[in-house]
Amino acid sequence: MRPWLGALASLACLAGLAGTLPCATASASVLQVGPGRAYDLPSAAAAAAEDGDTVEIAPGSYFDCAIWRASGLTIIGAGPGVEITDKACGGKAAFVIQGDGVTVRNLGFARIRVADGNGAGIRAEGQGLSVIDSRFDNNQVGILASGTAGTLRIAGSTFTANGASAEGRPNQAVLCGGIDLLRIENSGFEHARGGGHIASSARRTELAGNRLTDEGGRMSGPLVSVSGGALLLDGNTVSLSATAASRPGAVLVTGAVSELTVRGNTLLAPDGAAPPLVRNWSSANASASANTVPSGAEAVSDSGATYHRLRAWAAVWRDTAKASARHLAGGLARRLGLMP
Repeated sequence: MRPWLGALASLACLAGLAGTLPCATASASVLQVGPGRAYDLPSAAAAAAEDGDTVEIAPGSYFDCAIWRASGLTIIGAGPGVEITDKACGGKAAFVIQGDGVTVRNLGFARIRVADGNGAGIRAEGQGLSVIDSRFDNNQVGILASGTAGTLRIAGSTFTANGASAEGRPNQAVLCGGIDLLRIENSGFEHARGGGHIASSARRTELAGNRLTDEGGRMSGPLVSVSGGALLLDGNTVSLSATAASRPGAVLVTGAVSELTVRGNTLLAPDGAAPPLVRNWSSANASASANTVPSGAEAVSDSGATYHRLRAWAAVWRDTAKASARHLAGGLARRLGLMP
């Protein structure tokens, strides 16, 4: 807390003025970023920001990256055309957000690359990130959420031409690990350059009112992959190209899923090119209602589930057998004095 603001807050509380000057907000400041402002680059504001501050970034392109450590931040574009571009911090992302309860609004992230192939517009490392009305263009990953807890909420945002990888492996526009909740709503995904649009292993994944397109070409596999947890698909529109016939499904669900709800979605595809909207290879029975799919297509199909589970079991057994063999070989070598 800045000293003079802290003193003001303390005096207000002691004087019983908390109702007119709340202590919780007395320390918050507005940090302005841009030419001629207090901070010329977002990274300078990130170094100075404290819990609860608002950072306003003026329109323009910033060849910069930043690590945001404070919590309760609001980072906002103060007009159209704010873009963070071509630079990653810590080999991770343009914005590495480590604080909790952070909101990013009206910003653009473009052309983020790192050597290991997963450079992101935003790397979410804290608990509780909201990304609103923002744009992600031609990054290896748009948003990458790591960690084992917290929430990632994305609303009103667009993801275009994400998924490129320096190593040639497929990437996604949104790549989410085992956090508590991933919710994406009223957002658009198009022109993927890698494996798909969304991959999630969150404990709960909610996709509502989104637009996901498959223009053919560089995208492989499903547009959305969900592994484990619970999944809600509500009111999304998925448009597939003629190349989609080889996909297992527009959405592929695998693993130990506790709940699978598919309602009010629309699948668009050329005649004869439509896989199911959802290919369910998980442990859950789907609840499906009011979905619109092309003639001959299914809203949900579990065809191939048994084969998939057998392959998954075989892979686990193979890895376990290899580990046991290595352990036995090491023990024998030690008994024979061949290794310490």
